[in-house]
Amino acid sequence: MIDTIQPAMQNERSDKLRIRRNNILITNDDGESPGLRMLIEAASGFGNVYTIIPNKQRSAVSGAITLHKPIRLHHLEPGFHAINGTPSDCVLFALHSGHFPKPDMVLSGVNWGDNTGLGSVFGSGTIGACWQAVLEDTPAIAFSKVKEGQDMHDAGSWGDHEAVVKGIGQMIRSLLPRLSKDTFFNVNFPTEIKNAMVVETNSLQKERYFTEITRRLDPNDSPYYWLSGKAKKIEKGTDAYELLENKHITVSELSLKFFSK
Repeated sequence: MIDTIQPAMQNERSDKLRIRRNNILITNDDGESPGLRMLIEAASGFGNVYTIIPNKQRSAVSGAITLHKPIRLHHLEPGFHAINGTPSDCVLFALHSGHFPKPDMVLSGVNWGDNTGLGSVFGSGTIGACWQAVLEDTPAIAFSKVKEGQDMHDAGSWGDHEAVVKGIGQMIRSLLPRLSKDTFFNVNFPTEIKNAMVVETNSLQKERYFTEITRRLDPNDSPYYWLSGKAKKIEKGTDAYELLENKHITVSELSLKFFSK
């Protein structure tokens, strides 16, 4: 069910909305990327921003945490850090290592590729960071964007830089008053953001992909297996349909209240 549809520009209230200078953690599951830099740029107007990211690509790790090996912190530039861990590790490190001011809010992304459907809600590392945040009583927002190219590190694969940064800012501004310690939002951007409508829906497609496991041989003729999948038909009325077919910005509200009495 679609809850609301509104113009992306409607919540422009910077002159009226009083925003405390929050401490904001930025993380993701892609590591260094143009999408991450756009999120940092957009978030800088809302608080004291610092970044902790995995030191390599960690997609589809969900809320995994590292328990059986040491975590090492790398200072890359002022306010920008990486660890050899998962997105959830990044959140826990910000909250409990003592090296950083505890975040009042976690922003995760921008993920390269959309995170619609139940599979993404429970499997995405980008969203996993937000689950970890609300488990620690810290509100959060996950951002993802439909791919526009084949190379994540190519800025052209992310679309119009200015429009993406502006769109992120507008979504943060509109969602800030609704954040709580046990709720986060999953925001997905289509390829074109500038004139896109915003649709709020918790009708999530159950499965987006057929699973395929392919058996292959390495140069020594020893078998190995490659896990992948082909996209399923987009189901009308779901978050995936609104994003990919109707080209809307989709927002889904996810809460720990779903799992409590």
